[in-house]
Amino acid sequence: MLELRTEVGSFVGYTVGGKTYCILENEKNQVFDRRDVLMEENPTKVEDSAVGSSDAPRLTADNDGGRDDATEGAMDMLDAERGRENEYAHDDTSDSDDEIGPPSLAEDCERDVQDCSDGSTPAGGQGPAICDSAAPWPRRSKRKPAPKVAWWEKERKAYLASGTKSAAESNRELHKPPANKKEARARSDWPRWKQAIKEEVAAHKKLGTWPKMKANNKQHKAINTRFVFDIKHDAEGKMTRYKARLVAQGFKQVPKRDFDETWAPLPSAATIRALFAVAAATGWEVHHVYVKTAFLNAKIEKEKYIHLPDGIEPESVEEMCRLNLALYGTKQAGRLWGIKLDKELNEIGALRSLVDSCLYEWCHFVNWRVIILESVDDLIVAGEKLVGVAAVKRSVSAKLEVSDVGEVHDFIGMKVMRDHE
Repeated sequence: MLELRTEVGSFVGYTVGGKTYCILENEKNQVFDRRDVLMEENPTKVEDSAVGSSDAPRLTADNDGGRDDATEGAMDMLDAERGRENEYAHDDTSDSDDEIGPPSLAEDCERDVQDCSDGSTPAGGQGPAICDSAAPWPRRSKRKPAPKVAWWEKERKAYLASGTKSAAESNRELHKPPANKKEARARSDWPRWKQAIKEEVAAHKKLGTWPKMKANNKQHKAINTRFVFDIKHDAEGKMTRYKARLVAQGFKQVPKRDFDETWAPLPSAATIRALFAVAAATGWEVHHVYVKTAFLNAKIEKEKYIHLPDGIEPESVEEMCRLNLALYGTKQAGRLWGIKLDKELNEIGALRSLVDSCLYEWCHFVNWRVIILESVDDLIVAGEKLVGVAAVKRSVSAKLEVSDVGEVHDFIGMKVMRDHE
């Protein structure tokens, strides 16, 4: 007959890489690995046993695989601490507002616990062990968390001041253009951006992008406009000027209603490489001409209305204004500018190439041959003689407002270096 063996200990963890429990036995004060363990998370009040008492929650382990009725009856869970029968009882000093759960059940549990502490049996005729195990519902705070509001939303002036200070201290941020007008105002170089905005608005008023008299046509839906900022650099990477451009939100335009075709004059990479190769081999003069506000030289073909940003027309009362020219951002602006430039180059005597639509040839019996290559608003003028190149630049400047850069140093992101020797 097998002898009853019950050991009491404390659970301290799991074995590494195994499926057994690490039990600290109270009598031997040693840690053993046990598989058959009965855990008592909420110890109940029972009579003292001959095995002994412990100050930690009791765990009983049985090393024998088989159990009969006598063994099962002898395996009683021992109490960990004396006098802990009121540990889970309701605390009278706690705030009643923080209790969550059915009020009737909580009151019953509290009444049962008080009856057990007096030594009486609760309703139902159950013993004190069952009474002690009935704990009240767990308390949960009703306090709501504070709303998550960022500090820059509370104090916008402080945010702008801190943004101005950080931008002034960091040169890296000043080399990047601002994302919008609000960010530009928070920077230390705001006077330069403000001047760039004034120049852009003055150019639009001079060209007549929108009429002086505003329109309020409810039959047409207007599109919004905004400023896009950029910092222009030279071939050496130095900042040359600040640029603010007024663009329209062309993504709100509807095909077939607001525009028909969309394209822009862009030469192929093979044409660009071939032109520079011929110029380097033959010693041609290669100059660069930039067309200012290129798209605004073309008139819009369909009736379109826009909303201007705040601050451009403070005296205006109407909601929208009609668009007269091909504003940057509209879907058809690149196509209209390409048609306009082709017309102007044909008037000065340049002929379009059949190989590339962005390549033109201008011939003169005195100034010889000149090649013109267009890429949106950039023009490359290459010729056998400098006199012919200068003649073409004078003719183009008479038709359009251009900026003569001189010999080409960079073109659509390519740095050009030339050695005449």
